[in-house]
Amino acid sequence: MRKSMLEIYALAVCFATIVCFVISLGVALYSVVEIANPAFTMNSYQYSRYQSNDAYWLSRVNDYGNKEKEMQRPSEDELTKQRTEGYRLAIISEKRDGFQGLTKTTIILLIDAVVFLIHWRLARRARETNIAT
Repeated sequence: MRKSMLEIYALAVCFATIVCFVISLGVALYSVVEIANPAFTMNSYQYSRYQSNDAYWLSRVNDYGNKEKEMQRPSEDELTKQRTEGYRLAIISEKRDGFQGLTKTTIILLIDAVVFLIHWRLARRARETNIAT
């Protein structure tokens, strides 16, 4: 059975959309994990800085340099409060990143599905036309 150039083109586009679809599904799945368990997907540096008051204070000193070194370390209760609030905000930010990623990949998946369906139908018509001639 001989294939027309139109059928070959349409099937090549279908193949490319399937590759794009599979990659996008992987990214979307990671975004779902990011939403469901943001502490797990948070980068190691950011996660470790919130695990103890000492680590939190050292990270602030490293982030802000001399300005923070000149400041006096707050009481343990105040530092714990700042650290837990920072961690809460970091978790919210990580979830937001997950929702953004999921939204982007959903848009890509929808466009991918439309392009696939158009070219799949085009390939079927080209095959039917090729068989009839």
